[in-house]
Amino acid sequence: MSLETTTPASPTDVEPDEALEDDRDETETPAPEETSEPEAPAEPVTAAEGEDVWVAAARPVLTEVAGTYHGLITHTEFAGRLQADTGVRTRSNPSNWIGRVLARVAAEVHAAGEPPLTALVVHGVHGTVGESYDEVLRLQDADPISDPLAREKHAALARMECYRWADATLPADGGNAALSPRYDMVVTRERKKNREEAQPDICPTCFMAIPPTGECDNCA
Repeated sequence: MSLETTTPASPTDVEPDEALEDDRDETETPAPEETSEPEAPAEPVTAAEGEDVWVAAARPVLTEVAGTYHGLITHTEFAGRLQADTGVRTRSNPSNWIGRVLARVAAEVHAAGEPPLTALVVHGVHGTVGESYDEVLRLQDADPISDPLAREKHAALARMECYRWADATLPADGGNAALSPRYDMVVTRERKKNREEAQPDICPTCFMAIPPTGECDNCA
């Protein structure tokens, strides 16, 4: 994984020319425009060094997210924030390294007695914490959750801990644990599909349900 750091350039002050001598008309030469030093070249760092920097920057980002009730951040947004905030960037796809960063952050916040802040990070397409959440469960001495919906419900409860810990403004009733909006849409759509598939065919003659045999018991 190729990493580099960038250093912003700083302006150089330029002094204006002195006024002409007294025996000449007193005029003033405009000061030249300020110039900037050339941008410092990027300094490469190793993948391990880069991940160390990102892990250190992760907790403030996640604490900020937790400060908003039902706040979430996607893997891509999280990776972008870490690179922007630290100046350590990579061309590597976040999917190649964000999991390792999340695992280390999960371990750090657990050791500090803080709620599982990594539950706030979800997949951009599906809105799920996914199997990477198993690291949170492992740290809690809990078994992995194989059922996707059950895993996401567990993560939703963990997020409520994060919102309370970060003093997010909650509804008067204390708020409720919620799936991410995107995953909630997926679940709702799947439930609707299952209901439609479960509805039996109706006989057009007697309007009774047709059994799996495909023949109406009343009209056959």
